[in-house]
Amino acid sequence: MPPLLADVRDDLGLSAAAAGLLTTGPLLCLGILAPLGPRIARRFPVERIIALALLCTALGTAARGLGGIAPLYLGTLLAGAAIALTQVVTPAWVRAKTSHGTGLLTGLFSTALVAGATIATFTAIPFDDAFGGWEPALAIWALPALIGFAVWVPYALRAREPIAATVGHPLWRNRTAWSIALLMGLQSMAFFSTISWLPEILTDDGMSEGYAGFLSGVTQLVQMVPAFAMPVLAARRATQLDLLLVIVGTALVGLLGVLLAPGLSLLWMVPLGIGQGGALGLALMLPVLRGRDPGEVAGMTAMAMGVGYLIAAGGPALVGAVHDVSGEWNWPLAVLLVMTVAQFPVALHAVMKGRPT
Repeated sequence: MPPLLADVRDDLGLSAAAAGLLTTGPLLCLGILAPLGPRIARRFPVERIIALALLCTALGTAARGLGGIAPLYLGTLLAGAAIALTQVVTPAWVRAKTSHGTGLLTGLFSTALVAGATIATFTAIPFDDAFGGWEPALAIWALPALIGFAVWVPYALRAREPIAATVGHPLWRNRTAWSIALLMGLQSMAFFSTISWLPEILTDDGMSEGYAGFLSGVTQLVQMVPAFAMPVLAARRATQLDLLLVIVGTALVGLLGVLLAPGLSLLWMVPLGIGQGGALGLALMLPVLRGRDPGEVAGMTAMAMGVGYLIAAGGPALVGAVHDVSGEWNWPLAVLLVMTVAQFPVALHAVMKGRPT
């Protein structure tokens, strides 16, 4: 969506704030539905949940290509709801299926999230040019979801056992769970706000639409490395303070570079990608490290994504609204800097706590 956002806004007459809701909608789904993940995982095998969610993702993504405001928003919400369930139950599935290599598997999971966004960003403009419009350029992403559905169907048919996930409210009084949730919220807010508006920030600075989309793709391509490496490195440490310092520091360098020297934006995409990709990997890994069993991992993950994505949901619309009011991108970039800095204090407790006993 982000590289095509200017065309979508022009065709549908959307304000920057309304266009930001196209990113906010899935995040609201993630925030609202994530707490249901442990309850559903207690009743149905995770493999079946994932397979059904992939099918719904395909249907929602395809609906976005029908044209018009209603299919665009409704399809986005359906896909977002399906993705919400998948993201909550996958870490618990990883913890339940293996006692070793959780860092590697979580790293592969977070890398796959970034890889999907990277490929879509790089190909958005070429697909738009090839198909003659943004509608088919969005709808084509139903195909990989259908492939994923086909891959998971055999596992879903063989699966029998659900996961004994934690249900109830004990984690609401858990300081570690809150620390992870706030980190998830702020890193997601910064990440989704950046991928939503970075192409338009760069085009307003005089770059072509294609080159701005390329630069946005570069930062997401860079994110793949830390998204994979961060869970692996985190699993080898009792505390992750040094990793948190690297994450926040590199992301700040990238955003400050875009703000102060946009002509060197290609250079700034590297530290920005390292920081934001690493933040995603760490936020996904902390529940796996801090949860005492698969059920608590599911509970912590559900809380992190429920609270975190509700926080993140306001990010793209907030940045768009600040741009509407200020008429420039310096103030929205300042908002992104604040989101990034705030990740350090909120995550301190979770990264310093050490492994569960």
